Amino acid sequence: MNSRYFRPLFTVVVAALLSACGGGAASNESGTSASSPTVALAEQIKSLEASGQLPKLDRSADIRGPDNDNNGIRDDIDAWIAAQPISDEQKRAARQSARVTQKQLLANLLNPTSLQSLAEESAASVVCLSNVFEPDYQKGLDLSAQIEAVTANTKHRAKQYLAYNRARSGSSGRLPEENACEP
Repeated sequence: MNSRYFRPLFTVVVAALLSACGGGAASNESGTSASSPTVALAEQIKSLEASGQLPKLDRSADIRGPDNDNNGIRDDIDAWIAAQPISDEQKRAARQSARVTQKQLLANLLNPTSLQSLAEESAASVVCLSNVFEPDYQKGLDLSAQIEAVTANTKHRAKQYLAYNRARSGSSGRLPEENACEP
């Protein structure tokens, strides 16, 4: 999926997260229930998922989500990566990025050593992903952003991802100079 598809996908994911905060149907002046924009948005999302324009993502309350093969990547994200029209090498790099992003959601935010190690893994995954799309590094960076968006696809996951980023705020690190891709 290229960047022209990312912006609409990101917009829909953000809209879906925001709509999760809303209530049920609104009442009009006569006291009868009227269809709310939230319902219409939910229907649009279902329609886009059914057509394949949006990936079908787990929306459970569990931050971890299902990972039946225990590879560190939610099953829906793994399936989404497998369906991307990219090479096997690029898919391996995308899975490395997805594994790190999932770890960020589950990180112990009170352990600075663990957070630093995770930041180094994250830097390596970004370098790997951009390198496998050489010479068009931007495609790798765009895919990294898409992985973040689809991984943090619920209100609870987005809040946890933001908490991780707040915990890392103000820190620094170095990009790996060697091959950063996992074997």
